[in-house]
Amino acid sequence: MMRPGWQLLASPRLGALLLALLALAAAAGGSLPQSERLAPAELDAWQASWPLLSKTLDWLGLSRVYASGWFAVLCAALGTNLLAAMAVHGARMLAWLRGEAPPTHRMDGTGALPQGLARHFAARDESRRQEFALFGVPLLHLGFVMLVAGVALNTPARFGAHLELSEGEIYAGQPDKLLLETGSDPVGIPDFRLRLDRLHVDLEAGKHLTGLRADITLRDKEGVYRDTVEVNRPHAVGPYAVYLDKNIGHTAVFDRLLPDGRHDRLLVNFLVSSPAGWKESVPLQRDEIVELDSQPILYRMVLTPGDRPAFQLEARQRGKVVFNGRLAPGESADLGAYRLSFLGTVPWAGLYLSADPYLGLVFAGMASLLAGTLLQLLFHPRRMRLRRDGEAWRVEGWVLRDDWRFARQWRDWEQGR
Repeated sequence: MMRPGWQLLASPRLGALLLALLALAAAAGGSLPQSERLAPAELDAWQASWPLLSKTLDWLGLSRVYASGWFAVLCAALGTNLLAAMAVHGARMLAWLRGEAPPTHRMDGTGALPQGLARHFAARDESRRQEFALFGVPLLHLGFVMLVAGVALNTPARFGAHLELSEGEIYAGQPDKLLLETGSDPVGIPDFRLRLDRLHVDLEAGKHLTGLRADITLRDKEGVYRDTVEVNRPHAVGPYAVYLDKNIGHTAVFDRLLPDGRHDRLLVNFLVSSPAGWKESVPLQRDEIVELDSQPILYRMVLTPGDRPAFQLEARQRGKVVFNGRLAPGESADLGAYRLSFLGTVPWAGLYLSADPYLGLVFAGMASLLAGTLLQLLFHPRRMRLRRDGEAWRVEGWVLRDDWRFARQWRDWEQGR
């Protein structure tokens, strides 16, 4: 009973089926909207535009493919199949190397060897080997195992978080500044300091986004670094990478005066939904409940950026309007709990912080997979031996199945060519 079970576990057909399912899962994870890869504004827009579809994908586990339980089970099943197949192939390979496997080809004769065989055994010994090609299949299987293990280990261990910074604003490890992806461990929050110095937005004809760059200053235990981050060129710091996403907008900057005389800075970000509105004075809206010092106030806000920015604010506390008016830079609004002075606007950009501790294992698996594939396609494991007894001779050949080139060459030798 164990032998059929072992053969099924190591079955190439089962491996092909699991690999096809894994490819479909990877295609789904790469093409369908994934919650952990979307910025907060993008996720809200996706759920608002497609409420039924987003809920259906979430219920099916297709909105977080790589963090789902069924994907982990699929990876474990494929890894088990590959390990079993490696064990079966390893046993065959060991028997092949030890000469315990019977020859796949045999030819007996007397007198002179056929011309082709005579040229083949013209070397100093009477044994021709090409056994290194046996390692193509193990490398292929090992690459699959490393790839699957890397994905399975990296998924729960990876860290990902979205961050919005205005020009001049500093991230110094504040947890409330980060929106963690599903499955990200809060313990992995980076402890470096990051400042957005300047945002560069390049537009063609004032409508099409052609370039997006951010000058940043980063400080960690090793020192201070300055770099320019682009969408596809992140900045690496330790195990983390700092990416620039495509979310940009304008920040309304306020000075908040508390009843005890203390001042602090309040930043409210407004998303620019289309590049065409970046340099135009298009009103940007945002409604939000802001709770500062245990004082929840409903903000209904409209920001008009440009050379002469304006801020329209309607503030309600417990259903009562405490302020409703339009502010220009330098003007103030008394909200009772505190006083806000509108200072102006600055650009902001969305950043993405990530850490993939097992990504090296994934790339090593891909390299092993490629090496095994090339070794398997370009070379074939073969071994031949010539035995002589006076005028009689015997030629034995060991090859793996489906080696049609050797089979054709053997027929030529049998025909004396």
